[in-house]
Amino acid sequence: MLEELDELALSLSFLYRVGLYPVILHGAGPQLNDIIEGEGVVPDYIDGIRVTGKLYPFPSVSVTDFQITDAKTLQIARRVFLEENLRIVSALEKLGTRARPITSGVFTADYLDKDKYGLVGKITKVDKRPLEASIRAGALPILTSLAESPEGQILNVNADIAAGELAKELEPLKIVYLNEKGGLFHGVSGAKLDVINLDEVVHSTCPVLMSYILMMLRPLGI
Repeated sequence: MLEELDELALSLSFLYRVGLYPVILHGAGPQLNDIIEGEGVVPDYIDGIRVTGKLYPFPSVSVTDFQITDAKTLQIARRVFLEENLRIVSALEKLGTRARPITSGVFTADYLDKDKYGLVGKITKVDKRPLEASIRAGALPILTSLAESPEGQILNVNADIAAGELAKELEPLKIVYLNEKGGLFHGVSGAKLDVINLDEVVHSTCPVLMSYILMMLRPLGI
C-alpha cells in the first residue's frame, strides 16, 4: 500500500476538501519485517503472536501483524512506524492538506502477558482528545498502533484490535480497511470476509489482514 501512497493521499485530500475528516491508523508490516530480518533478528511465534530473539521448538505461524516482545525489536519498530507516519503526513501536505502525526497518547495498554509475550499490550483505554485537537486545528490525524502502559512503557498492539477499540470510541460515519489483498481475510482460515463485527475483532486472537484503516468523521460539532 505504501507504494500507492500518492494515490491514497489524493483520495484523502478529496475527502478533506468536501468536509470529512478521515482518521488514519496505519501499520508498517512489510517494511518492519524486512528491516528486522536485515538486523539479524529471527522471528518466531507463540500462540500466533510474533516473538523476536527467542527460539521455541515448534514451527512459526504466519500472522498479519507484528507483535514486538523485546527492547531491540521495539526500538526498530518505533523507528519504522515514525518513518512511515511521516511519509503519509508529507504526502498529504504536498497536496496542501494539513496532517498531524500522532504517535503516542491515544492508546493505553496493560501487558498481555509480560512473562510470555514481553512488550505486547492489550488496550485498556482510548483517549480521543489528541484526535479532536488535530481536527479542531484543521489537520488530519495520522496514528500508529503503538500504545503506552500507565507507567509509560511503549507496548505494541495488534493494529486490527486497535482499530476496533478506536472505532468504538469515535463512532465514525464509516470505517474503510485498505490492504493489498483485495478485501478482508480471516487471519487463520484465510477466508474472505463479507461482514465484520468490531467486537469480534477486538476480542479475537485471529486478526484480519490490513495496511491502513480510515475512519470517516464530520467536523466536530456538526
